[in-house]
Amino acid sequence: MEIWNLKYIGETLKKLRKSKLLTQEDLAEESGLDTRTISLLENNQQEPLLSTISSLAVALGMEPSEFLKEIEMDVERARIREKDPNWSNVQME
Repeated sequence: MEIWNLKYIGETLKKLRKSKLLTQEDLAEESGLDTRTISLLENNQQEPLLSTISSLAVALGMEPSEFLKEIEMDVERARIREKDPNWSNVQME
């Protein structure tokens, strides 16, 4: 597994949070993190620690490995879009 661009961590976090119909405040409360931290992460202004990734994953109802896999898939989708801008988001496994 590669080191991901910080951009995709924030984008993936925001996508997952919204898919669970959570506000940043909700996610902060569920994860035990500060709302400002959630905002900084989603806006790619802070890189998360492994413990932060774990707390976020649990708050989102997933294993940390699932969260990291989701980031990895978003990075792959972005790479495909860069090569082919007409590519639509296809489910990846």
